[in-house]
Amino acid sequence: MTPLIRRGDWTAAIRPLAERQAVAAIGDVHGQDDLFAALLDALLPDLQAARESSLVQLGDLVDRGPGSVAALRRARAGLPGVACVTLMGNHEDRMLSAILTEDPHEKAMWLEFGGGETLAELGVADDRPDWRQAFAGALGRDVIDWLTQLPQLHRIGDLAFVHAGIEPGLPLSEQSPRTLMWTRRPWLESRGPYDDGVAVIHGHTPQPDVDLSHLHRINLDTGAFHTGVLSALLIVGDRMRVVQAVRP
Repeated sequence: MTPLIRRGDWTAAIRPLAERQAVAAIGDVHGQDDLFAALLDALLPDLQAARESSLVQLGDLVDRGPGSVAALRRARAGLPGVACVTLMGNHEDRMLSAILTEDPHEKAMWLEFGGGETLAELGVADDRPDWRQAFAGALGRDVIDWLTQLPQLHRIGDLAFVHAGIEPGLPLSEQSPRTLMWTRRPWLESRGPYDDGVAVIHGHTPQPDVDLSHLHRINLDTGAFHTGVLSALLIVGDRMRVVQAVRP
């Protein structure tokens, strides 16, 4: 079925951008490429209408769903006329650890995290002795090289984009990669403000819907792999809205 697009009301932006500047951020996809494609299509007109536009995908494109590889390739292709950034999520981090090392523990951890769906999409059995080579060949060395270069933090004005969160009270320049990709607590209990007055846009921890009431952070992970709802935040100038792709 074709996903439905749900647009929330416009409200004051958590941090304003310049006039005619637009930024969109998309939460955890987890292999729901149909929702990802629909959401990109829905965001594109607003992004292309702006004088300067950016798209940030917050990581966790892979695992748990049937379209992980498709989502990776779609994110890498980007959108025409839009500056696109994909962040490293903890699932990309776990996948790379599994395929780039000979450690069986890393493989077991990745499969426990839902990596079996990603392998199956490429037609690679996890019990074959050369599964790493087969995976790399099927995915493409260019995609793997792209994945290894993904940033863990991206900043646009007073907006800081990360996958999981930050360590409250620590400057952005001193945040560890593990915190940016994996943290939950004490981050989720923190009220802010954060370093340099930024608002942090993140995913990683599923929640039923996007809560815009926090003054200093917004979580965009609505658990797309089990809810069928993929969420984005669109900020245009001094206003923002939530845009969602919903599987009927």
